[in-house]
Amino acid sequence: MESIEVVNAARLERLIVCEDMNLSGVCTRVKIGNAPKLKLFGYLEPGKHTLEIGDTVIMPGVEASPSMMLTTVKILSLHVCFGVHKDIKMMPAFLGCFPNVESLHITSAKCDQPTDKLNLKFWEDEAGPIVNVLLRIRVMTFREFRGEQYELSFLRYFFKSTYALNQAVISLANPSFTSRSEDEMISSVVNMRIGNFASEFEVLFYVSTGPEGLSRWTFKRGAKFSDDDPFATVKIIPRPGDQTSQACKCHN
Repeated sequence: MESIEVVNAARLERLIVCEDMNLSGVCTRVKIGNAPKLKLFGYLEPGKHTLEIGDTVIMPGVEASPSMMLTTVKILSLHVCFGVHKDIKMMPAFLGCFPNVESLHITSAKCDQPTDKLNLKFWEDEAGPIVNVLLRIRVMTFREFRGEQYELSFLRYFFKSTYALNQAVISLANPSFTSRSEDEMISSVVNMRIGNFASEFEVLFYVSTGPEGLSRWTFKRGAKFSDDDPFATVKIIPRPGDQTSQACKCHN
């Protein structure tokens, strides 16, 4: 798929781009024109997608203007190779285009040959303050976490920057496909300096038992409108009569 262009879609609420649409290695152009009711958007991949809003191609380092923002989108999903410099340089630019996102879902792609040591300073210098990270995002999920330093650097930046976050859900990659044990992956997050985080929030862990890179996406799930967030792998459900305790419902 070389190009996806939303020209005039007055009733479109969900735009789901399946990774199977891009098998040639060529970047797919995703252009959003008129979509005034778009609420859910994903999976955007910095390494495989070129995002264009209106007549502007989103590039690293370009400050987002109102004409470059999709303010109706509340749920955003990204598929990111955190070990590749050119890919993660696109993340601040992408996030800046969705200032009202409340639920951010990230899948970490496997990186066999990281191109750079991407530490916390990189994120603070490159990304700086992003409005939706600071003030809007209430739920964040991070799938296929392997405990790599470049993943931890992003999580540390995110947790230090967010003021509205209520829950962070971290899905550990199947230990059968990683060099770290379940305990090691969990400890790498727990041992962060929590005192430096901007707000208090709950961190939930669960371990994937599926294949490396997760199971294939099904459009049937995305088209089920009774599910308000088909990208969420875990639902946080308040227990009746208890507003403080919560239960998890996992999705395959």
